[in-house]
Amino acid sequence: MTKLNVVPMDKGGCGYYRLIYPAQAMYNLTKVNIAPPMLFAGNSGEWVWTARVCNAEVFKTLIDFKKKNNVKIAIDYDDCLWEEPPSYNRCKIRWKENNADMKEYLSQLADVVTVSTEELAESIHRLGYQNTVVLKNCLEYNRWRFDYYEPSVNLNFFYAGSSTHWSPDCYGDFTPEMVKYLRNKEVNVLGTNPTFLPSSRNVCKWVDINAYPTVFAKHALKSKFILAPLQDNLFNRCKSDLKYLESAAVGRVCLCSDVGEYKKIAHPMQIIPNDADFNKIEYIINRADKHYKEIIQHQYKVLNERWLDPNKYIELFSK
Repeated sequence: MTKLNVVPMDKGGCGYYRLIYPAQAMYNLTKVNIAPPMLFAGNSGEWVWTARVCNAEVFKTLIDFKKKNNVKIAIDYDDCLWEEPPSYNRCKIRWKENNADMKEYLSQLADVVTVSTEELAESIHRLGYQNTVVLKNCLEYNRWRFDYYEPSVNLNFFYAGSSTHWSPDCYGDFTPEMVKYLRNKEVNVLGTNPTFLPSSRNVCKWVDINAYPTVFAKHALKSKFILAPLQDNLFNRCKSDLKYLESAAVGRVCLCSDVGEYKKIAHPMQIIPNDADFNKIEYIINRADKHYKEIIQHQYKVLNERWLDPNKYIELFSK
């Protein structure tokens, strides 16, 4: 493989999971350089792998960089940033501008586009770009391998999420019936408390991504179920199943919606459909409680196919 220069756009969770951790896994096996965010460099024939290039200004800068240095460019996308997001997502996404800019410039810049889901690949194809490779989100074994401990608590819940999944004036990814069910339940939250759950309590603020696995496990293990609700919309159908993998790694059952990647991999007894009423939600959760170990075993089977394998990336960038 020719040298790979990995250039994240930031050092948030997306930058690490999608670029930095795979690059670190490849480090002892091949020629790879991990640059600070947005510090582009490269020589003729080398690969540059970056992420989330969406607007015209960045496209033009990188097209010029590509021509001057005769490099090959790979761009990773892990969220749909070019089609309308749900109204409750408070991230400011210039989706209309991104859509137009990507239609005009993506084919000029990218030699390959990597994405986290098949649905994201389809969305890229609708922009007129076809050379996509699906690299599903994975967990690093040495960061996410935890011993299994049986829950010592009854029906309480853990939620790790931000206000991109809800807003103060609406429930977002939580259905009204789910909110009704959770109102008098213990809900431990890592991140931002949903304002509509009066019984929720913040157990930890957001932490550095490298500390996240240990912190997530520490607090998740004190609960029995991990909540991962998603409304059925394009943005969510494009999202990865990372929360499911994290739940599997710490040995707690993930209660997820029948949306996107979750619908493909989850055990039928851990899925809460978005049209479920209070009684059905209660029935599903009680049933999941009774079949807890069966669901845990299913989650581990899924996870064992999703440990980070550096050879998948080496093969891609050897072409």
